[in-house]
Amino acid sequence: EEAWNAYPYCKTVITNPGYMKQGFSITIETMHSPDRGTQENAHFLPPEKLKQREVVFIDIANDTVLTKDYKPTEDPTKMKSEKTGRGPLTGKNWQ
Repeated sequence: EEAWNAYPYCKTVITNPGYMKQGFSITIETMHSPDRGTQENAHFLPPEKLKQREVVFIDIANDTVLTKDYKPTEDPTKMKSEKTGRGPLTGKNWQ
């Protein structure tokens, strides 16, 4: 995994050279925007790519987590930041 963070833009490239050599690569590009995900085309994609795009909203407080992956110390519905005083994230409108 390689990652570049140049706020507000982030890019992560995941490969598996030990198993798939150069045959596998996933590139994830993200943009931090001052809204709640309401921008229609934050990455300024051309129309043909915009049609292919799928937006997936992730709710870190309410989406289910597999039992084997659950850690109470990392649960955002139980944690409160000592530094900022934010949290815990509760309810459907925590955002």
